[in-house]
Amino acid sequence: DPQQDFAFSIDRCSDITTHTFNIRAAMVLRHSIKELYVKFDLIMNGKTILTYSETLCEPGHSKLIFCGKKKGEHLYYEGPVTLGIKEIPQGDYTISAKLTNEDHVTVACADFTVKNYLDY
Repeated sequence: DPQQDFAFSIDRCSDITTHTFNIRAAMVLRHSIKELYVKFDLIMNGKTILTYSETLCEPGHSKLIFCGKKKGEHLYYEGPVTLGIKEIPQGDYTISAKLTNEDHVTVACADFTVKNYLDY
């Protein structure tokens, strides 16, 4: 995406469903974050099955250490993630994430596609 500088990586992708795995994410902010909102959509086989939204940063109630960062600053996160899912049904999954700030400007967005089939 030419509107954002973003990098993301996952260690041990094959073990995602049952183990803790490490992720790394980094980006250069093109917009300041006084307030930050996230919206996730989970799409399975072309149908939206879950939509989730949450306020991550707002004055006096910041849930993340990078709340308050300014345009041009770097964000970096490295750490473990555990999904705790025993089994993922077969199919095509798309996870769509969008982060917007107080001006309703997109700070970051990403779509992840996961294909889960027994026979590759």
